[in-house]
Amino acid sequence: MSAAGLALSPVHRPPRRGSTRRLLPVLLDLAVAAAICVLGFRHVAGPLQVLEAAWVARVLGWIAPGQASGVLSQHVLIFPDDGGIIDAVVTASCSSVLSVLGLTALTAVVLRSRKLHAVGGLVVAVGALLVLNHGRLLLSAWAGLQWGEGALVLFHDWVGTVWNLVATLAGFLLMVWITLPALERAEQDVAGRHTARRPDSWARPGLGYRAPEGDERQGRRRRSTLTGLLHRHVLPRRLSDRLAARREAARVDYRLGHLPPDGRAERIQELAADGLGAHSATLVAVATYETDPAVLDCLAECIAARQWEPVTDARVSALRLWARGWLLARPAVDRDLARHPAARRVTAPQQTVPVARIAVPPAGRPAAPRPAAPPPAAAPPVPAAAPRPASFARPHDSETPR
Repeated sequence: MSAAGLALSPVHRPPRRGSTRRLLPVLLDLAVAAAICVLGFRHVAGPLQVLEAAWVARVLGWIAPGQASGVLSQHVLIFPDDGGIIDAVVTASCSSVLSVLGLTALTAVVLRSRKLHAVGGLVVAVGALLVLNHGRLLLSAWAGLQWGEGALVLFHDWVGTVWNLVATLAGFLLMVWITLPALERAEQDVAGRHTARRPDSWARPGLGYRAPEGDERQGRRRRSTLTGLLHRHVLPRRLSDRLAARREAARVDYRLGHLPPDGRAERIQELAADGLGAHSATLVAVATYETDPAVLDCLAECIAARQWEPVTDARVSALRLWARGWLLARPAVDRDLARHPAARRVTAPQQTVPVARIAVPPAGRPAAPRPAAPPPAAAPPVPAAAPRPASFARPHDSETPR
């Protein structure tokens, strides 16, 4: 046998590994951002320049009647007192189209997960950019009207450049401030009160943050917001209730982790009674970070008792799978011991109750007489030590499958 026959075949790695799978969404996001910038500049730049020039000419005509005209498209004709004419052209660099398209691309690529909040932040930021850029053009035209064409160019090229940079940065910060949730509303209950005070056992990444001491009173103070005004006076009642239920389903109620085990079990029963989809995020957090076996048994039994409910989202599916695995991993005697610790002191052997079963003979063969069943053996006594919980999600070292 030659050495070549002992050579192992090369291992074929999958072509799409973690970095490759992540590269495709990044490239798609870059393509979307580039398409927004290119197509937007092609179709929006011209009309926006015409509109901005008309606004500047009209406002300057109100300030100095008879000394400004917007009769030409994208032009502002300025008539100084010395009798000359200054033709100010609103070019693409003078317009706010580049900043507007940049914020739109950022919203579509980075902040799209916030949905309506991102749209509201973009609208407010674009409006602020248009107002600030209009002020820059108006001041440039006013400088040309008062001190000539040189003052107009100087203000536009030097002061206007810094102005445009500050306006773009301010618009971006304003968009982010409106899009992201406020500090006291990161986690809230149905009444809007701040509840982002998670217990130490739930201190995991992705579950919010701990509020500083003293922000609780400020968070409970009622304040008027645009969202609250829309829900109270604009949106239909049915749509408002649907959005509130959707927000409640995705909210983690950290107050549950501060209750004692009995209180947590009772609260879990109340939450499950409203439906698994109504408080699915809180139930998933309990299944993930709870360590008391009795509380986890209560959660699994509540989930198993509501098998008739439809699966509305991925969290409900995760709860169903977790409950099945938990109930299969923990026998009934372990759950009884975890729920009633006094039963551990019982040392009397428990008798097994025989259950009669009907033997079905195979087809085509006579039924053979069934041998007599041996007498039931006495069950071993219950151990005094508490059994360790067997969880398929968090297996112990001795429970690792082999």
